[in-house]
Amino acid sequence: VSGYHELIEDLNKDLSEITGFAAVSAQPNSGATGEYAGLLTIKRYLESKGEGHRNVCLIPKSAHGTNPASAAMAGMKVVVVNNDDSTGNVDMDDLKAKIAKHADSVAAFMV
Repeated sequence: VSGYHELIEDLNKDLSEITGFAAVSAQPNSGATGEYAGLLTIKRYLESKGEGHRNVCLIPKSAHGTNPASAAMAGMKVVVVNNDDSTGNVDMDDLKAKIAKHADSVAAFMV
């Protein structure tokens, strides 16, 4: 067990140095918590750049239910992007329209 902990600690240290982050985590272990962690990272990054007003997360209508839940928990405003109901593909015209409408506040697009 101690070897495992040492390996993870070394990996975290190396990843911190490579990315320039103050710290990294070997967690989370599930997709939903990974989404949430990623969105919090985006939010904090934008805040650090003086762009904390960017709080819109574009999410396709066909996305898994955890996506809008994670965005809402991260304090983001969810904007749904339509998709082609027969294929599930993102409606590119709707995506472009939503980006244009929220140009000054888009923080992320979850696909």
